[in-house]
Amino acid sequence: MSIESSEAANSASGDASKSRGGVSKWWWGVCFCLVMIFVGRGLVSDIDHQIANFVGIGWGLLAWIFALIATWRTRGWFLPYKVLITILPILVWGVFSLFYEYTGVSGEVLPQFRLRSVWRWEKVVRPQRPELNESRAVEDAYKGFEFTQYLGNERTGSVQEPLFSTAWDQRLPEEVWRREIGAGWSGFGVAQGIAVTLEQVDQEESLTALRLSDGATLWQVKRPGRHFNPLGGLGPRSTPTLVQRDGEWLIVALTATGHLICAELTQGTVRWELFLPEITGVSKEAFEQVVFWGRSASPLVVEGTVIVPVGGTRDASTRCSLMAIDLADGSVKWKGGKEQVSYASPVLMQLEGVEQIVSVNEGVVTGHALDDGRELWSSQWPSKSDADACSSQPVQVGSDRILFGKGYAQGSKLVKVSRAEIIAEKDKGGEGLVWKAEDVWVNARVLKTKLTSAIHEDGKFYALSDGILECVTADSGERVWKGGRFGQGQLLLVNGSLVVLSEDGRIVVVDKQSGKLIAQKEVLEGITWNTFAVAGPYLLVRNGTQAVCLRSAAGESLQGGK
Repeated sequence: MSIESSEAANSASGDASKSRGGVSKWWWGVCFCLVMIFVGRGLVSDIDHQIANFVGIGWGLLAWIFALIATWRTRGWFLPYKVLITILPILVWGVFSLFYEYTGVSGEVLPQFRLRSVWRWEKVVRPQRPELNESRAVEDAYKGFEFTQYLGNERTGSVQEPLFSTAWDQRLPEEVWRREIGAGWSGFGVAQGIAVTLEQVDQEESLTALRLSDGATLWQVKRPGRHFNPLGGLGPRSTPTLVQRDGEWLIVALTATGHLICAELTQGTVRWELFLPEITGVSKEAFEQVVFWGRSASPLVVEGTVIVPVGGTRDASTRCSLMAIDLADGSVKWKGGKEQVSYASPVLMQLEGVEQIVSVNEGVVTGHALDDGRELWSSQWPSKSDADACSSQPVQVGSDRILFGKGYAQGSKLVKVSRAEIIAEKDKGGEGLVWKAEDVWVNARVLKTKLTSAIHEDGKFYALSDGILECVTADSGERVWKGGRFGQGQLLLVNGSLVVLSEDGRIVVVDKQSGKLIAQKEVLEGITWNTFAVAGPYLLVRNGTQAVCLRSAAGESLQGGK
């Protein structure tokens, strides 16, 4: 062999060795990424499940990129093999889509699918939307059952209802009716045998009244509007508030695009209405650039006054935290604060003997005077309404403490709100109260409520913390127990038992002392973020496609068991 041939062979051998070494490094990169999918998710999972999912997806994409590079740099593989491996995800997706259909994104930002009905052993019969009922008569036997606002009559999540049984280990509740409902995350308000909710109907937002006994549509009030976000979904997201005034029942509802409507419960006659974009001068489009998931607050009605969060753009001069409207005629009584809105609803609290409105805003929680909306105190609570948003209600504990909760690995904190000494306000020529809010404890590992809120009873908090049911002591923030995983669902404390509507549509009863599951029933199919209602022996649940009414065993004597 000549010297030239030897050198050429050595050069080729070196190039091949270099190529093999380069390819080897890429394949080692693939292996490293695959390991990090499990290690990274495991390390972050206890902090926040959504962040853990993002970590897993990120490492998975990086592994795929490394695998593609390694494949195309490997010598000796036929070109068709390389092309096949490259388009493999498209082929897999094509086959997968033949059998499954996409239903949306979960509360932890994971795509959700369900088996197409054509491939199911038992064919799915979707419920139909009942036609508008010509008769608006409601049976007297149903008129005494009430669930008048978001999280119950007291807006606390705690419900006492003697006609409702939670002994589901003995007998599960039975389905009374099921019907189609429009898109949206609104819950039900119930009074006078009528259940009201908000839904999307084509290009309109609809305030819809259903007869409690059979789910028939009694009336609808529709207004043009459509809110959609790829992560948040389509439709209205707040729950109507029902209130009795001068012997007559009224409804106050706020749609996702800003229609504030006051209507009569029995006939649906509109008393007055306001369109918040017109009042604020901030268009729906400009508002949703900074408040991604639309208006979600359920109106608060206090002593003839309707209170709603308003918000605006990033320019503070366009914003007001809260607006008070006269229930009688819809006139604006006051505007208070300059903070951007979050996705929580205002709450009436009596702190140190003084009634005030507590508002969870973007980045801060504030207390406001009931008479004129002036800000009394504030406590920083980081959040962004276009990112790591806050949807959880503030929870009062005793006479002077409030719990703030939030997802996105933030956890919760307990704040003490108190009056300081009375001081002379020389610039105002009088005296006033000085309020302050101080942290009692802060714990990022508990009560990570993302789309739900904590409930307080007997010195303990109960909540879905990052999708897992949890009990925490109120005085110290220490965990008592951690129970089952139900996703980003909703929770009520009914007659001393925890009732959970899971994100996948199950309704579950859990023992509050131990966190053990008592019984469960599959009710809805698909993502379920809506709050639910307990009125008399009836349980009303819904999501973005169906509404269902269940009756507990305790109510069977009613109407002869009908």
